[in-house]
Amino acid sequence: MVALARGGWLRLALGLTTLSTVFAEKVCYGRRKFELTLTVGKYAPDGVERDMILVNGAFPAPTIEVEQGEHVDVIVHNKMVHNTTVHFHGIDMHASPWSDGVPGVTQRQIGTGETYHYKWQATQYGSYWYHAHQLGQVEDGMYGAIVIHPKKELPKPWSLISQDAKVIEAIDFAAKKPYPLLLADHRHKTAEEIINLSHKANLELPCFDSILFNGKGNVNCLPPDELTSLLTPQQANTLKVNNVTNFTPKGCMPPQLISKTVSPNVTINLAALPKDVVDSCTPTKGSKEVITVHKHHASDEKWFALDIISAFHLLTVMVSIDEHPMWIYAVDGDYIKPQLVHALQATNGDRFSVLVRLDKPGDYPIRVSSVSNSQIMYSSATLRYNVNEAGPVPERQTVPYIKNNGFAASNATVFYSQAKQKQFVVDPIKQTADQTVKLFMRTAGPSFAWALNKTILPPSVLDHGTEAVVLFEPQFNDFDNTTITTKNGTWVDLILITDTIPMPPHPIHKHGNKMWQIGNGIGPFPWATAAEAAAAVPQNFNLVDPPKRDGFTTAQATPTNATWTVLRYQVTSPGAWLLHCHVQSHLVGGMAVVIQDGADHWPIVPDEYRKF
Repeated sequence: MVALARGGWLRLALGLTTLSTVFAEKVCYGRRKFELTLTVGKYAPDGVERDMILVNGAFPAPTIEVEQGEHVDVIVHNKMVHNTTVHFHGIDMHASPWSDGVPGVTQRQIGTGETYHYKWQATQYGSYWYHAHQLGQVEDGMYGAIVIHPKKELPKPWSLISQDAKVIEAIDFAAKKPYPLLLADHRHKTAEEIINLSHKANLELPCFDSILFNGKGNVNCLPPDELTSLLTPQQANTLKVNNVTNFTPKGCMPPQLISKTVSPNVTINLAALPKDVVDSCTPTKGSKEVITVHKHHASDEKWFALDIISAFHLLTVMVSIDEHPMWIYAVDGDYIKPQLVHALQATNGDRFSVLVRLDKPGDYPIRVSSVSNSQIMYSSATLRYNVNEAGPVPERQTVPYIKNNGFAASNATVFYSQAKQKQFVVDPIKQTADQTVKLFMRTAGPSFAWALNKTILPPSVLDHGTEAVVLFEPQFNDFDNTTITTKNGTWVDLILITDTIPMPPHPIHKHGNKMWQIGNGIGPFPWATAAEAAAAVPQNFNLVDPPKRDGFTTAQATPTNATWTVLRYQVTSPGAWLLHCHVQSHLVGGMAVVIQDGADHWPIVPDEYRKF
């Protein structure tokens, strides 16, 4: 029997404008099968047509929705001319590391005309996403949302939002039907074209054409005076000290300043860059995402749940909904003690599940503004609702919480704080680590080459994956800058240290399981272990209830100050896992290491995967 995946009819029942939802075959009780066919076709997300990766003929890829505890089969048919893989971001892949989707680490590439069968169990709950993990193909459109509905008996944090039984009932009703909102930066050139241009120019190209909301957007060209008004103090100072008047018409930092800031001793070739990559901007009408909510809970209390999924390739953004505070109730899939905020900062790979009270009908902008130093850009989608369903939605001017550069519109604006993020149900954390690994982040030559630990992880390991696969042939005796080996059950500290300055923030994502950020600071890290550091600067550490996520962003290092971040995790899922920066150009540039977790309990790889 073939049936629409659970989320399809749930969103129809809620009366929402829907994303496409993949059709799932419920093979048997507790097991679902999804078929994904990848092709390349012409598509114009923001009004400009280009080659895009389409999944089942759609962009973005269809939403996958399952119940917690279900076994999931995802069968990928590669009908493209390029090899590919699919990674299920944030899924712990317990006992199924061969389904993690990293070429050269957990599998060989899926070649043209080939089919790969991913199998995993939804042991978690919450908001996740899936995307290509091959040479930046996520930039070409191969990404989609994952929603895992929690078990009924799982404790939920609604009573921390309200003690009113009607409110709790309405919140629970809304949270059962979260609406995925995939946010992404978009370019008019393919990932392969950008990689080739970067190498020709000897320069990273952190410049985009538009911001997409569930695959919809438009090119918004800002006049020079508006660009000047939106410059942050840091951006303005960078222009001033280099005697440059403004950002480019596309809102981008001039490319010569990108190189001068990050790789000052590298010669670049600006003549290799077509004008439309950085220096010109043509506005488009494109399309707009309008999330229309028609139906609600039967009581007077009306709430809406939104899964904000940051599928950005480089940009970090500020997100806000005019006149509607957001209760953040889950981060990276896990329930937290809810935070009431007006705006939240999202970077590559982040997921925020938020609840919004619908108490004044109308159209409200969902604003997204870049807060990355490399580009000034903003756009919006629309949240539309009419609680009483009586007549058209009222039209009026709304009041924003944030400016178009992501700064607060007033002193009353409250921002999400990761430092204050607390698990709803706190997992115990060991007070000392069994193993300490220092990772020295640096540029490794030109501004497109990055190292997570002094040395880049070369493409022969990270993207080719046609010969040796780490999961199949682990090298437990390798001790180098790109390989970490651990024992099962142990606690590991990853200390991320800026080795060259200045340096932008890096969203560091670990495959296989979540981590705690137990400490961070400004300046050098002279200590041998986190324990020594915590004894010296206890105010910089939290070993009681630190935030837990599958990705953390390091602090920006200025020309005068380095930074450091301490992440702790327990080895509970033996296998080969990637630790990497989720900025696509940094990952393609080599900013990753391979972790051989649980070498003493290495999994036996099924023949069907070993022989693929």
